[in-house]
Amino acid sequence: MPLERAQPAMHAVWAAAREWSFSSPWGHQESQPAKGLVDAMEFRQVKGDRAWLSPQPVDSLGIHISFNADPAYRDQVLREALPALEEALAPFGPRAHWGKLGADTFDPAQVEALYGERLKRFRALAQRHDPSGKFRNAHLRRTVFGEHME
Repeated sequence: MPLERAQPAMHAVWAAAREWSFSSPWGHQESQPAKGLVDAMEFRQVKGDRAWLSPQPVDSLGIHISFNADPAYRDQVLREALPALEEALAPFGPRAHWGKLGADTFDPAQVEALYGERLKRFRALAQRHDPSGKFRNAHLRRTVFGEHME
């Protein structure tokens, strides 16, 4: 989200994450790290850029959360943690990283609203260079190209 909203956004993240369990490499039995829902969380300042589909078109605060990759945690991440995080951050104008997990982060209408004319230019360029859609997956077809999936 925009850097000027960093402080309240960080408070919102911590409030949403209050009940989450965090992995710890220290003090666990049998020299095995304690496993929790979250392996790592960091806040990073990111320089804005002018790329058409950039998640940081202005100087931004990047909030990076590495959830436990153990399949036993997947439902909790998708049904509880991500929706709570997205709800907490909604007032601050977040833009999700294209390669990351999201519950409703990549709603096609939201993508259209966030990227506007730049998204239209990208679609035209993609259509010109890849008219058959060979380099599109289901996620891109739904979110970027607005195709309805059954």
